Amino acid sequence: MKNLVRVEILGREYVLKSDEEEGRMEKIAAYVNQKIREVSGGPQTVSTLNAAILAALNIADEYFKALDEKGSHRQDYEGKAEHLIAMIDARIRE
Repeated sequence: MKNLVRVEILGREYVLKSDEEEGRMEKIAAYVNQKIREVSGGPQTVSTLNAAILAALNIADEYFKALDEKGSHRQDYEGKAEHLIAMIDARIRE
């Protein structure tokens, strides 16, 4: 069932339709709001559109770094699992 959640980003209200709980959507909106404020908070005036695009690029960068890290951990786990399987196989052959 879709939930309607009202959130505020840069002083504008948005109504989001989501299967997620209200608290999660509010947390996500707060994160996006924070990221936009980070890129627009300097001494230079940045348009709202430019700030949103820069924030989206920063969020995408974080996302892809997390995916890369997850992939790296997966390779580590697979290597360890293969090593353990080889050790078990060697023990069984003894």
